[in-house]
Amino acid sequence: MAGHRCGFLTKDCRAAKCGVLGVMSDFLHSIVVAFVAMFPMINPIGHAPMFYGMTSDDSPARRRVMSAKIGLYVFLILTVSLLFGNLLLKFFGVTIDDLRIAGGLLVAHSGWAMLGNQSRVTPLEHAAAEEKCDISLTPMAMPILAGPGAMSLAIGLAIYGRSVPHFAGYIVGFAALALLTWISFRQSDAMVRVLNVNAVGALNRVLGLFILAIGVNMVVKGVQDVWPTR
Repeated sequence: MAGHRCGFLTKDCRAAKCGVLGVMSDFLHSIVVAFVAMFPMINPIGHAPMFYGMTSDDSPARRRVMSAKIGLYVFLILTVSLLFGNLLLKFFGVTIDDLRIAGGLLVAHSGWAMLGNQSRVTPLEHAAAEEKCDISLTPMAMPILAGPGAMSLAIGLAIYGRSVPHFAGYIVGFAALALLTWISFRQSDAMVRVLNVNAVGALNRVLGLFILAIGVNMVVKGVQDVWPTR
Protein backbone atom coordinates (compact mmCIF):
# COMPACT_ATOMS: atom_id res chain seq x y z
CA MET A 1 0.00 0.00 0.00
CA ALA A 2 2.81 2.40 0.90
CA GLY A 3 4.47 1.72 -2.43
CA HIS A 4 1.28 2.40 -4.36
CA ARG A 5 0.72 5.59 -2.34
CA CYS A 6 4.23 6.84 -3.11
CA GLY A 7 3.70 6.01 -6.75
CA PHE A 8 0.50 8.05 -6.88
CA LEU A 9 2.22 10.93 -5.09
CA THR A 10 5.07 10.78 -7.57
CA LYS A 11 2.66 10.96 -10.50
CA ASP A 12 0.80 13.87 -8.92
CA CYS A 13 4.07 15.69 -8.27
CA ARG A 14 5.18 15.13 -11.85
CA ALA A 15 1.85 16.41 -13.18
CA ALA A 16 2.05 19.48 -10.94
CA LYS A 17 5.64 20.10 -12.03
CA CYS A 18 4.69 19.82 -15.70
CA GLY A 19 1.81 22.22 -15.10
CA VAL A 20 4.07 24.81 -13.49
CA LEU A 21 6.64 24.44 -16.25
CA GLY A 22 3.90 24.89 -18.86
CA VAL A 23 2.65 28.06 -17.20
CA MET A 24 6.18 29.47 -16.95
CA SER A 25 6.85 28.56 -20.58
CA ASP A 26 3.69 30.38 -21.73
CA PHE A 27 4.57 33.36 -19.54
CA LEU A 28 8.16 33.70 -20.78
CA HIS A 29 7.16 33.08 -24.41
CA SER A 30 4.52 35.82 -24.19
CA ILE A 31 7.11 38.27 -22.82
CA VAL A 32 9.42 37.59 -25.76
CA VAL A 33 6.59 37.78 -28.32
CA ALA A 34 5.27 41.10 -26.98
CA PHE A 35 8.71 42.68 -26.76
CA VAL A 36 9.99 41.49 -30.14
CA ALA A 37 6.75 42.34 -31.96
CA MET A 38 6.45 45.80 -30.43
CA PHE A 39 10.10 46.84 -30.50
CA PRO A 40 10.25 47.86 -34.18
CA MET A 41 6.86 49.54 -33.81
CA ILE A 42 7.82 51.69 -30.81
CA ASN A 43 11.44 52.09 -31.98
CA PRO A 44 12.67 53.75 -28.76
CA ILE A 45 16.31 53.88 -29.83
CA GLY A 46 15.56 55.38 -33.21
CA HIS A 47 13.22 57.99 -31.74
CA ALA A 48 15.63 59.07 -29.00
CA PRO A 49 17.38 61.64 -31.25
CA MET A 50 13.96 63.03 -32.21
CA PHE A 51 13.08 63.42 -28.54
CA TYR A 52 16.39 65.15 -27.90
CA GLY A 53 15.80 67.55 -30.78
CA MET A 54 12.31 68.42 -29.50
CA THR A 55 13.59 69.02 -25.97
CA SER A 56 17.00 70.52 -26.72
CA ASP A 57 16.02 73.81 -25.05
CA ASP A 58 14.81 72.09 -21.87
CA SER A 59 16.97 71.41 -18.83
CA PRO A 60 18.35 67.88 -18.28
CA ALA A 61 16.11 67.49 -15.22
CA ARG A 62 12.98 68.33 -17.20
CA ARG A 63 14.10 66.01 -19.99
CA ARG A 64 14.46 63.17 -17.49
CA VAL A 65 10.95 63.81 -16.14
CA MET A 66 9.43 63.79 -19.62
CA SER A 67 11.29 60.61 -20.58
CA ALA A 68 9.82 58.83 -17.53
CA LYS A 69 6.32 60.08 -18.36
CA ILE A 70 6.65 58.96 -21.98
CA GLY A 71 7.61 55.45 -20.89
CA LEU A 72 4.64 55.33 -18.51
CA TYR A 73 2.22 56.59 -21.17
CA VAL A 74 3.46 54.05 -23.71
CA PHE A 75 2.93 51.25 -21.18
CA LEU A 76 -0.60 52.44 -20.35
CA ILE A 77 -1.62 52.85 -24.00
CA LEU A 78 -0.44 49.36 -24.93
CA THR A 79 -1.94 47.73 -21.83
CA VAL A 80 -5.34 49.41 -22.27
CA SER A 81 -5.35 48.37 -25.94
CA LEU A 82 -4.53 44.79 -24.93
CA LEU A 83 -7.18 44.50 -22.20
CA PHE A 84 -10.03 46.63 -23.54
CA GLY A 85 -9.35 46.89 -27.26
CA ASN A 86 -11.90 44.21 -28.17
CA LEU A 87 -14.64 46.05 -26.26
CA LEU A 88 -13.85 49.20 -28.22
CA LEU A 89 -14.02 47.23 -31.46
CA LYS A 90 -17.48 45.92 -30.58
CA PHE A 91 -18.61 49.41 -29.58
CA PHE A 92 -17.61 50.87 -32.96
CA GLY A 93 -18.85 47.83 -34.89
CA VAL A 94 -15.55 46.85 -36.54
CA THR A 95 -13.69 43.56 -36.50
CA ILE A 96 -10.12 42.77 -35.65
CA ASP A 97 -9.50 41.94 -39.31
CA ASP A 98 -10.67 45.41 -40.35
CA LEU A 99 -8.35 46.94 -37.78
CA ARG A 100 -5.53 44.59 -38.77
CA ILE A 101 -5.76 45.68 -42.42
CA ALA A 102 -6.01 49.37 -41.54
CA GLY A 103 -3.22 49.12 -38.99
CA GLY A 104 -1.10 47.13 -41.42
CA LEU A 105 -1.42 49.84 -44.05
CA LEU A 106 -0.39 52.47 -41.50
CA VAL A 107 2.52 50.35 -40.31
CA ALA A 108 3.69 49.67 -43.86
CA HIS A 109 3.45 53.37 -44.67
CA SER A 110 5.56 54.20 -41.61
CA GLY A 111 8.14 51.55 -42.54
CA TRP A 112 8.32 52.82 -46.10
CA ALA A 113 8.81 56.38 -44.84
CA MET A 114 11.62 55.20 -42.56
CA LEU A 115 13.31 53.40 -45.45
CA GLY A 116 13.25 56.69 -47.33
CA ASN A 117 14.50 58.49 -44.20
CA GLN A 118 11.22 60.40 -43.97
CA SER A 119 9.67 61.41 -40.67
CA ARG A 120 6.41 59.81 -39.56
CA VAL A 121 5.45 63.21 -38.15
CA THR A 122 4.19 65.99 -40.38
CA PRO A 123 6.04 69.33 -40.32
CA LEU A 124 3.09 70.94 -38.54
CA GLU A 125 3.10 68.24 -35.84
CA HIS A 126 6.86 68.59 -35.42
CA ALA A 127 6.58 72.37 -35.08
CA ALA A 128 3.73 72.03 -32.58
CA ALA A 129 5.76 69.54 -30.57
CA GLU A 130 8.69 71.93 -30.35
CA GLU A 131 6.44 74.75 -29.18
CA LYS A 132 4.56 72.59 -26.68
CA CYS A 133 5.65 72.74 -23.04
CA ASP A 134 5.13 69.03 -22.36
CA ILE A 135 5.32 66.62 -25.27
CA SER A 136 5.10 63.47 -23.13
CA LEU A 137 1.60 62.29 -24.06
CA THR A 138 1.17 63.97 -27.41
CA PRO A 139 2.78 63.75 -29.79
CA MET A 140 5.62 61.57 -28.39
CA ALA A 141 3.74 58.74 -26.63
CA MET A 142 0.90 58.91 -29.15
CA PRO A 143 0.97 58.87 -32.10
CA ILE A 144 4.76 58.85 -32.64
CA LEU A 145 5.53 55.84 -30.43
CA ALA A 146 2.32 53.98 -29.53
CA GLY A 147 0.33 54.94 -32.59
CA PRO A 148 -2.49 53.11 -34.39
CA GLY A 149 -0.13 50.39 -35.60
CA ALA A 150 1.12 49.55 -32.10
CA MET A 151 -2.39 49.72 -30.67
CA SER A 152 -3.77 47.37 -33.33
CA LEU A 153 -0.88 45.00 -32.72
CA ALA A 154 -1.67 44.99 -28.99
CA ILE A 155 -5.31 44.18 -29.77
CA GLY A 156 -4.11 41.44 -32.10
CA LEU A 157 -2.05 39.91 -29.28
CA ALA A 158 -5.22 39.75 -27.16
CA ILE A 159 -6.75 37.44 -29.77
CA TYR A 160 -3.93 34.93 -29.32
CA GLY A 161 -3.84 35.19 -25.51
CA ARG A 162 -5.69 32.18 -24.11
CA SER A 163 -4.91 32.40 -20.39
CA VAL A 164 -3.72 34.65 -17.58
CA PRO A 165 -0.02 33.74 -18.10
CA HIS A 166 -0.26 34.90 -21.72
CA PHE A 167 -1.72 38.30 -20.80
CA ALA A 168 0.64 38.66 -17.85
CA GLY A 169 3.57 37.96 -20.17
CA TYR A 170 2.34 40.51 -22.71
CA ILE A 171 2.05 43.17 -19.99
CA VAL A 172 5.55 42.39 -18.67
CA GLY A 173 6.84 42.65 -22.25
CA PHE A 174 5.18 46.05 -22.58
CA ALA A 175 6.73 47.10 -19.27
CA ALA A 176 10.20 46.05 -20.47
CA LEU A 177 9.68 48.05 -23.66
CA ALA A 178 8.50 51.08 -21.68
CA LEU A 179 11.58 50.75 -19.48
CA LEU A 180 13.81 50.67 -22.55
CA THR A 181 11.99 53.75 -23.89
CA TRP A 182 12.66 55.61 -20.64
CA ILE A 183 16.34 54.62 -20.63
CA SER A 184 16.82 55.51 -24.32
CA PHE A 185 15.15 58.91 -23.98
CA ARG A 186 16.89 59.63 -20.68
CA GLN A 187 20.25 58.97 -22.35
CA SER A 188 19.28 60.63 -25.64
CA ASP A 189 21.89 63.38 -25.25
CA ALA A 190 24.68 60.81 -24.81
CA MET A 191 23.29 58.74 -27.69
CA VAL A 192 23.37 61.74 -30.02
CA ARG A 193 26.97 62.41 -29.06
CA VAL A 194 28.02 58.79 -29.71
CA LEU A 195 25.96 58.13 -32.82
CA ASN A 196 26.40 60.51 -35.70
CA VAL A 197 23.61 61.43 -38.08
CA ASN A 198 24.55 58.72 -40.59
CA ALA A 199 24.48 55.97 -37.94
CA VAL A 200 21.06 57.03 -36.69
CA GLY A 201 19.76 57.16 -40.26
CA ALA A 202 21.11 53.67 -41.01
CA LEU A 203 19.50 52.29 -37.85
CA ASN A 204 16.17 53.82 -38.79
CA ARG A 205 16.35 52.25 -42.26
CA VAL A 206 17.02 48.78 -40.84
CA LEU A 207 14.12 49.12 -38.41
CA GLY A 208 11.99 50.52 -41.23
CA LEU A 209 12.50 47.32 -43.22
CA PHE A 210 11.20 45.24 -40.31
CA ILE A 211 8.27 47.59 -39.80
CA LEU A 212 7.39 47.37 -43.49
CA ALA A 213 7.49 43.55 -43.33
CA ILE A 214 5.25 43.54 -40.24
CA GLY A 215 2.76 45.84 -41.95
CA VAL A 216 2.63 43.67 -45.08
CA ASN A 217 2.14 40.59 -42.91
CA MET A 218 -0.74 42.25 -41.03
CA VAL A 219 -2.46 43.20 -44.29
CA VAL A 220 -2.01 39.73 -45.79
CA LYS A 221 -3.42 37.99 -42.70
CA GLY A 222 -6.33 40.40 -42.53
CA VAL A 223 -7.20 39.91 -46.20
CA GLN A 224 -6.92 36.13 -45.86
CA ASP A 225 -9.36 36.15 -42.93
CA VAL A 226 -11.82 38.50 -44.63
CA TRP A 227 -11.66 36.70 -48.00
CA PRO A 228 -10.51 33.16 -47.24
CA THR A 229 -9.26 31.12 -50.15
CA ARG A 230 -11.47 28.26 -51.21
